Amino acid sequence: MDTNRTYRFWQTLLLSIVMLVTTAQALASGFYVNQGKIYDATGQHIQIRGISHYGFNADILQPEYIWSMGWKEQIAQIKSLGFNAVRVPFVPDTLYNTTPVNQLSYVEPNLNADIIGKTPLQVLDMWMAEADRQGLYVLLDFHSVTNKRQYPTWFIDNPADFNLMYNNQAYTEADWIRDLVFVAKRYANLSHFMAIDIDNEPNSIVRWSTGDPNVTDPKYYWKAAAESAASAILAANPNLLIFVQGINGNFDGKEKNVPMNWGEDFQPQAYQPLNIPADKLVLTPHTYGPDVYVKSTFSAANYPNNLAADWETLFGQFYPAHAVVIGEWGGKYGQGTSGQQDVLWQNAFVDYLLSKGMSDGFYWCYTPNSGDTGGILDNNLQVRQDKMALLHKLWGASAPLSAPTWVQ
Repeated sequence: MDTNRTYRFWQTLLLSIVMLVTTAQALASGFYVNQGKIYDATGQHIQIRGISHYGFNADILQPEYIWSMGWKEQIAQIKSLGFNAVRVPFVPDTLYNTTPVNQLSYVEPNLNADIIGKTPLQVLDMWMAEADRQGLYVLLDFHSVTNKRQYPTWFIDNPADFNLMYNNQAYTEADWIRDLVFVAKRYANLSHFMAIDIDNEPNSIVRWSTGDPNVTDPKYYWKAAAESAASAILAANPNLLIFVQGINGNFDGKEKNVPMNWGEDFQPQAYQPLNIPADKLVLTPHTYGPDVYVKSTFSAANYPNNLAADWETLFGQFYPAHAVVIGEWGGKYGQGTSGQQDVLWQNAFVDYLLSKGMSDGFYWCYTPNSGDTGGILDNNLQVRQDKMALLHKLWGASAPLSAPTWVQ
């Protein structure tokens, strides 16, 4: 008996088994992050060419504009324009309101006969299944605890605000996590269900963590809440990515004092990092130009060349150690209150993203009825070709350019 040959045989077999197990584990993990990029379970890189399509978070609790468009045709058009991912905001009412959607808002029956009489959750089920069938990746976004307005925290414990809730009661952090887990499990069988954006634009009294002597109640600490939510979601559906937004200032004396939008500031991540698995964590800042929120930097003599340094401070510095996927950006691009100022802003932002090699993001938004940004569709439901040209410029990026001038 050739003992060396036998040893090599068993060594090779053992190595093969280890490789198979390792591969199976990798496949079982679903979507993941590596060196700032997003991959599916097969190891295929996904460039996120995304658009937000809201409505499930509003009073109508259904996709916007199906009073004159077909909901399936909307999904088909989004894909035909080159988008491969959709960010879908929802609220607790989406899950618990049992009023048929056609009683909440007019639904064009000839184009949407299949959703007449359906509850918001049933319509979301149909929407998710159809987006999956058409091959669009979906990011579900917990947009607020209420469909009445953007609430600063992921819970409501002030009795004066209980009227904002579907059941006129308190909504706790445990309720929030329960609902995140609910959608994580409910759509786990959809291969294009990619991620959950766990809360939209925490602001006001919200702090990243400890550090502000004026806010010491840990219920307002975003870092701990995000970690708890991520742990529960990944236990329920380990295939998902966890999208975490920034805040609007930590007030702890360690940050650079630069103008910022809600959800834009990740500076504390440098010294109080999120305890979320790195291969599942996506930082998803929101940033807007003068059509949405006027910052002091927009009136500087060197505008828009002064903007990139702030973007780098607020979130760009973390790429590629982390995936940084812009969760919201956009504007009316020359047709809004700021005129060409917004064109300059959006052009400068795309140039900044190109310089970083960060081409992943979700543009706000698809339909034209977002008051301060408009949409990819204009008021006549025609495609804004100028906006699409800008997005195609961004999507064409495959690698960073030479070091930009704002790098210190």
